[in-house]
Amino acid sequence: MIFILVVLANLMQPLGLYNMYNFHKPLVLANYIILFYGVYALLYMILSYFRSDYYKANTWTIKKEFQTLLFYIPTTVCSTYLFADFSVPEFELSLSSFLELQLYNGILGVITVPAFGYFVDSKLNPINEALRSQQKENKESGVNLNEQQARDILQKLNKVMEIQQLYLSNKCSIKLVASYAGISAHHISTAINSYSEHNFTDFVNKYRVEHFCRIVQDGKNKRLKLEAVGLECGFGSKVNFYVAFRKFKGKTPAEYLAGL
Repeated sequence: MIFILVVLANLMQPLGLYNMYNFHKPLVLANYIILFYGVYALLYMILSYFRSDYYKANTWTIKKEFQTLLFYIPTTVCSTYLFADFSVPEFELSLSSFLELQLYNGILGVITVPAFGYFVDSKLNPINEALRSQQKENKESGVNLNEQQARDILQKLNKVMEIQQLYLSNKCSIKLVASYAGISAHHISTAINSYSEHNFTDFVNKYRVEHFCRIVQDGKNKRLKLEAVGLECGFGSKVNFYVAFRKFKGKTPAEYLAGL
């Protein structure tokens, strides 16, 4: 990838290095491109270190990617400008050279941002990831349910969840539910994915959200913060609690509480 970009950079000559056969030219441009992507990678490492819950792979979205770009773009603008000044003899600090360099940054960004955005959505988006996982399980198991069979399974699942309240455990898994319901995990997965509006994670989280709403409506656990109540309802983290609550209620827990 870097080799291809170096060739393109040589052909376009964005930094005014006109001698195509000068050895330092591809070397400088290669280092420039490494710096461009290196800042990208370094920024992700820093953000994921300080906000590990927010930047986990299974919670990644394109929206988060564009939020990261708000930090990345000005950082890259400054770092590449300084690199060009120190590394390219023909480069002079001026407004015109600065704008010329940003054109070069833009060329690399046009390649990088859509490519990484596609990768995020197709590989790291938690919704797509869950669907792929369930589809793979269904394909491997050869499960095929008709609509009536699926509705019977869903009815039994709802009954088990309401009576046993399995969702209150943050370790509630499809295997655990299957053991209580007496239904195979593959059949549960197929019924939920094919004949409901949710995947298994959302199926469980919906019960947790409704349980939270019942607690705050009854005025119980007033001494606890909303996040602590959410954890009592089975959510494994504050982030998961807020994401699921907004998904099903269209507002934050605090906004919901204020509206009661």
